[in-house]
Amino acid sequence: MLKDLLLDILDILFPLLIYQFVCITNKNFYKRDQHRQMLLGLCCGTAIVLSMLLPATITNDFDGDLRSILLIISVLYGSYRGGIISLTFFLVCRFFIGMDGFFISFVASFIICAATYPFAARFHKRSPQTRFIICFLLTIASFIILWCASVFTYQMDELKSISITFQIFLLQLITMCMSVFLMEITIKAISMQEQIICTEKLNVTSQLAASVAHEIRSPLTSIKGFLQLLLRNAEGKEKQYLEISMVELNRMEYILNDFLNYAKPQIETKKVFTVSEILNQIKESIDPIAQSNSVGLDVVSEDNLWIQADQYKIKQALINIIKNSIDASIASKGQVSITAYRQLNKVCIKIRDNGVGMTSEQLSILGTPFYSTKMNGTGLGLMVTFRIVQAINGKLEFQSVKGEGTTALVILPSVADHKNKYHPID
Repeated sequence: MLKDLLLDILDILFPLLIYQFVCITNKNFYKRDQHRQMLLGLCCGTAIVLSMLLPATITNDFDGDLRSILLIISVLYGSYRGGIISLTFFLVCRFFIGMDGFFISFVASFIICAATYPFAARFHKRSPQTRFIICFLLTIASFIILWCASVFTYQMDELKSISITFQIFLLQLITMCMSVFLMEITIKAISMQEQIICTEKLNVTSQLAASVAHEIRSPLTSIKGFLQLLLRNAEGKEKQYLEISMVELNRMEYILNDFLNYAKPQIETKKVFTVSEILNQIKESIDPIAQSNSVGLDVVSEDNLWIQADQYKIKQALINIIKNSIDASIASKGQVSITAYRQLNKVCIKIRDNGVGMTSEQLSILGTPFYSTKMNGTGLGLMVTFRIVQAINGKLEFQSVKGEGTTALVILPSVADHKNKYHPID
């Protein structure tokens, strides 16, 4: 019996190992949701067929397979595509095995898939611990469904034995734990690969940015000084051209400052202050821009949300995000809402707009060097924002739906002991 159980578990894990190998060695394939989900469905379907053809012998009259585990995995990690493919594999295999009990097997498997699907919508956005708990609970639910179908439909009295029932449940639980472990390792490995690549790009780009900015700034300062001297006595068209040159020169200085901030985002002067203070200041400075573009701007903040950071740089980071939200909402004359709240020991600032939104491909490369969704954008503003937030051990996350809008979530460490550290914002 032990040999059969180990063989059945191997039948389940081997196709999942193939899925893991393909995803880890081909990161671009993993990013294509449709292809990844279909591959998972094929691997789970293959494992279901192997499990049904080589079942573990529980008693002399009863063979157990682990199809419910694979159906749950395929739906949760592969969405409806993976679930449909794996369910199709099961039904075809069950049909060729024999029609006796086919209808009951179909109903039980369909109920398991239907009960699992509501959890699949935001499954990948949940924490690994939450994903494991969901899989554990669904394993219990699927076991109960299959147990009831076997006992009350086929009158299998041996399944009424506590010891046999416990063996079957333990087999399913162990297999689910191992399957989830493999899937989570795959997700973690790909995430680490992306972080390593991103870190290497950031280091190279920051060094290049610093050297370029310093080399250009010196002659730029001289040019600006001489242009200001010429403007004093300029008239007519000459003055107009010089003013245009000054505007473009100031724009160049702004871009260079972004370069330097990106290259060296270290937080130099940390102070303790409340988020509501800085959000009120930002609203005062940005509200005229929003109104001139017919975009609404709302700010709601809980009290006593204390953080410790460089107030000027964190203000710059938030302004960059809010300006992007306003720009995205101009066409629809939409609304930008800013909400600040506490979540455990973190301070969360949510910036939501109902603008043009972004695709999943655009989201995946957001904040990478020199990428911008705006026609004339350099992408430096958002890169600086990411670097500033990371410098104070914070996180910046984006969610977006094309045509519906984008939500940016800034997560910062909160400060509990603030009585002797508070500094009013200048």
